[in-house]
Amino acid sequence: MDNILLEIGGKEFYFDIDALSDAIKLNMKYAQPVEMDSPKDCKSETIAQIDVAKYEMYRDLVGTLLSNNEIIDDKMGVMGLNSLSIPFKLSFNTLSMKGIIKEL
Repeated sequence: MDNILLEIGGKEFYFDIDALSDAIKLNMKYAQPVEMDSPKDCKSETIAQIDVAKYEMYRDLVGTLLSNNEIIDDKMGVMGLNSLSIPFKLSFNTLSMKGIIKEL
């Protein structure tokens, strides 16, 4: 039970949920209407919004990784990883390059 992490190609990876959240987030400032006696009374707040196109794309990439039904022989190393599907490889590479999948 000491080592319950699964390896992929001899390395351990994880999804960085904060990086995923930051990747799809749009931060826009909106001024709230208030009765103003001076410009200092105008308040603005940050409202978190998401980029729908990025959200959908990342959702599909993560879904591709999580729904992989192929058996990977981790002892084969690179040879075993080369037999993975193209969608899996593209998803893994993209999420890795964007910092959403990180090596432990």
